[in-house]
Amino acid sequence: MWLSVAVVGAVPAATQSIEPAPDYSKYSQCYRIPFAGNVDFKKLQGIHVRASLNGGPAASFQVDTGSVGIVVSADEVPNIEVGAPAGSIKYSSSGVELDGVWTTATVTFPDSADGAGGIATAVVPVLAVKERKVSGKGVNAGKYTASLNPRVHMFGVGFGRGQQAHPEKDPFLNLTEMQRGTMRRGYTITRQGITLGLTAKDIGQGYVFQKLTERSVSPETAAMRPWLKDWETTQGSFSVGARQAGPGTILMDTGLTNMMLSLPSGVDEGDLPHGMSVKIDLLGGKLSYSFKVGDTDNPLTPRKVTWIKPSHGVFVNTGLRAFAAFDYLYDADGGYLALKSASGR
Repeated sequence: MWLSVAVVGAVPAATQSIEPAPDYSKYSQCYRIPFAGNVDFKKLQGIHVRASLNGGPAASFQVDTGSVGIVVSADEVPNIEVGAPAGSIKYSSSGVELDGVWTTATVTFPDSADGAGGIATAVVPVLAVKERKVSGKGVNAGKYTASLNPRVHMFGVGFGRGQQAHPEKDPFLNLTEMQRGTMRRGYTITRQGITLGLTAKDIGQGYVFQKLTERSVSPETAAMRPWLKDWETTQGSFSVGARQAGPGTILMDTGLTNMMLSLPSGVDEGDLPHGMSVKIDLLGGKLSYSFKVGDTDNPLTPRKVTWIKPSHGVFVNTGLRAFAAFDYLYDADGGYLALKSASGR
């Protein structure tokens, strides 16, 4: 079997205990959205959905759990607000900075379905990009060049990102029904596509839940939408060969195909050599997966694995390939990250 996934037993009992699943029984509303284009889970390159902004033509957007907010070329956003404030977003892995303005937009998911003919809609700030700058720094630097009016289509749907939390910018967490309080704020990413809104029926059995630590939202968010919450990145650890690192934090990031590791010592540099064994412990050690660097027959193997300078202590950005092993659930109202082994479906 090509998936190397395990429920870990060799961890302390306090860490090993399974978190009870939240009660979703009072929620019945959700939207299912198919992926835009074919997604090959044996060699993941990206996950995309189609969306329309302010009634414009639908376009394909990359789903990025490593950032927050929609980022799109300014000339693809109809009716940008007069006097929209300047804004920017930086991607540390590529050294790219995208500059533009934050404008409120109505986001429609034309391929979504709720079983009753409804279409998912959210109203969120969107970064309408007018310029791309590059610093030349980052493990994925060199892939981009500076330009005006760059082509960019990114859906940032992560949590625990940035110095200040802005969950009001997340298009997956601000649907009309979520604003009314009739839909549980959260989503899943599975082989069948993406589901917005959490219900007991759609989630079913098999998810392993980890309770997250609440994180303060920005003052602007607290004043605008005080019911929105944000959460710290989940706990985990890793080992490289015989070296064990942890505990620390694990970011499951759909926005890139490589993996990044850091240790507080900061003495390790460069890419890990082919053949090196890597094991990732997720959700505080409740689940794990492993691979050997360069093993292209294993769908879990990242494009490359690189040591980065420590800024989070022990830290792993898994990259997209971890989603070959797990269905992914984020509960923004209750503060949970949950995973389900795809091999046990």
